[in-house]
Amino acid sequence: MRDFLNLCRPNADESVLDVGVLGMEGYQAANFFLRAYPHPEKLTALSIEECGGLRTKYPLVRFVTYDGRRFPFPDKSFDVCHSNAVVEHVGNADQQRLFVSEMIRVARRGFFTTPNRWFPVELHTKIPLLHYLPWPVFLFVCRLVHRGENIRGVRLLGRRQLKSLVEAAHVTKFSLSENRLLGLAVTYSVYWSE
Repeated sequence: MRDFLNLCRPNADESVLDVGVLGMEGYQAANFFLRAYPHPEKLTALSIEECGGLRTKYPLVRFVTYDGRRFPFPDKSFDVCHSNAVVEHVGNADQQRLFVSEMIRVARRGFFTTPNRWFPVELHTKIPLLHYLPWPVFLFVCRLVHRGENIRGVRLLGRRQLKSLVEAAHVTKFSLSENRLLGLAVTYSVYWSE
């Protein structure tokens, strides 16, 4: 949240899109942005899940459900876009490319994060090193140790892959930064603007 606020600097009058809201808040990190954003009346939450309970809990937020492909908004509908650790869940490289280009299409500036494919611990399962194996082998091991529920459909990105997704969206200006632990990039953050 701190990085988002420092880079995007949204003010109280600007419209903000939060992409990838979960329909339920089953764990502490789920929908943290929805809970923390200080201007809920300017916030639109986009999800592939129904958000019935969230609508009651956050009555000032506008909730929109979509099919996971093109966002249901015209170009530059929002001043700012936010998405936290969603791009790795949207599918193959083409689906990830569409996801990133849609965020850039609908917002004047924005910020999103994703785990680093090459960090020694896979962040969804907390299993060290095994995700360096071919992905089908890693998924098999995850199922064996009952950690596969968090990793289905995930396609982790390295720095080069992430940069190429953003460049493919023809964004005018962007920066890619690393959030480090003990000198290693744990996650990446991308900021873009017109």
